[in-house]
Amino acid sequence: MNLTKTVLLALPICLLQSCKETQQEPKAAVTASTKLPEKKNETPEDYRQVMLAPQGDTLEGYVFRYGYTAYDEEDGSNPGYLEVLKGGKVVFKDAFKGEGYINITPLGHHDLDGDKAVFVMQYGIEACDYPSTGRYYVVDGAGKFSFINSYWAATGGDLYASRYYSHIFPTDSLGKPNTLTIVEGMAYHERDQPDVADTTHIVFAGNSFKLDKLSNDLGKE
Repeated sequence: MNLTKTVLLALPICLLQSCKETQQEPKAAVTASTKLPEKKNETPEDYRQVMLAPQGDTLEGYVFRYGYTAYDEEDGSNPGYLEVLKGGKVVFKDAFKGEGYINITPLGHHDLDGDKAVFVMQYGIEACDYPSTGRYYVVDGAGKFSFINSYWAATGGDLYASRYYSHIFPTDSLGKPNTLTIVEGMAYHERDQPDVADTTHIVFAGNSFKLDKLSNDLGKE
């Protein structure tokens, strides 16, 4: 298996899951949402129709609409969309390729050279040999949305190694958060080789930002 192409979102969760687990809808912290219907004895066509059903959340005063425009359970690159509305008007659009249930989680407001709200959209199947992806977005005080970057995670079916990512909002010498930091890593559970990790600082300056990647050790794996 090529671990540069597949991964799980949360390392501890994956290690506790069986590789034979079925697809599950991830939990999300939202203020309001359009929930996907629960179905018993779901057929592949039932699942496809569920994936094609429009979904939505209301977060931080914005309406998020998202879903897939086509879906094939055997294809991990199904066309997906995201629309953000404010006052009934679309203020941001994005497109992606993915699979599985989608959820959007607010990561709160932070002083990132001005008050900004950060969100992460997650999709993918939390089971061994299946990837999971997180797409990060930021909205500034003027209501301008921007896509920051996407990261992925997974674990091999033999549990030999897992790739993961996590985010933090570190503080500077004055105790103020001014960056969003993403840590990506590869953990080898047999301990026959050292774990590796890369750190990326997303540094904000007004309404713009830049990605400062401190290393590229994962790219050497």
